[in-house]
Amino acid sequence: MNAIWLGALAAAAWGAADYFGGASGERTPVFVVVAVSELLGLGLLIPVLLARGAPPPPATSLLLAAIAGAAVTLELSLIYLALSRGEGFITAPVSALGAAAATAAGLIAGEPLGMLVAAGLVCALVGGGVSAWTSDGAGPRGGPLRSAALCGGAAAGVATMLITLHTASEADPYWATAVEHASTGLCAFLIVLATGRGRHRGPRRRRLPELTAIPVLSLVAFAGAGGDLAYATASQGGALTVLSAVSSLYPVATIALGVAIRRLRPTPIQVAGIALALVGAAVLGFATG
Repeated sequence: MNAIWLGALAAAAWGAADYFGGASGERTPVFVVVAVSELLGLGLLIPVLLARGAPPPPATSLLLAAIAGAAVTLELSLIYLALSRGEGFITAPVSALGAAAATAAGLIAGEPLGMLVAAGLVCALVGGGVSAWTSDGAGPRGGPLRSAALCGGAAAGVATMLITLHTASEADPYWATAVEHASTGLCAFLIVLATGRGRHRGPRRRRLPELTAIPVLSLVAFAGAGGDLAYATASQGGALTVLSAVSSLYPVATIALGVAIRRLRPTPIQVAGIALALVGAAVLGFATG
């Protein structure tokens, strides 16, 4: 039960981080948002590591945490890109498809497949596909194919992160979370350097976030680090199938903030797809709990 509550806390924190990270991406290059927020999150975690004084876990756990961080770079970059372009509802199919993939990994590892688990997987996959295909990307840079591609790539990142961070956290959740943030920030920073001559052409200082954006990026860092640490801590006592399903409900927070602050409105088909995807994630959590 504690693991489920921690998974729910992770979902709320991730949802808030996604919303404000996407809002930051409207004025700051997406990879810059990821790099700065993740490195700020690492700065919050380092004092905790020093206070605990625990030695690093085995290299295998650190490697898995680093892989999780690389996957997070892909996931967050695509999510923030979609959110910054007004696709406020794309997080629902991403989370559902990512949870379905992580649950499938748990089943492959030997967990039984019951009727409820099968129903949850079907709902997550169908709902995710519908809401991704109808995600609001009809502008000049949009289109259903681009939305589906963004959703599929981000979902792959979510699934990889859920699986690898869960395994890495079994040894030490604090070290796993810190290494994951370091890996994400480093990957995003290297991409910023490599693509500096791209769309955001100009002096390097222009690619840095404005001072007015730092408070929001700090909020993203705090929420992201808190969510990751909650999920990592829950991984010590919770099954992958349970945590992946419960924590994948983070779009509830993202969508609620989008509706309340930006007055985003989904189409009827989007509502049906989002609802089905979230029902699928909830069913997976109930069935595997």
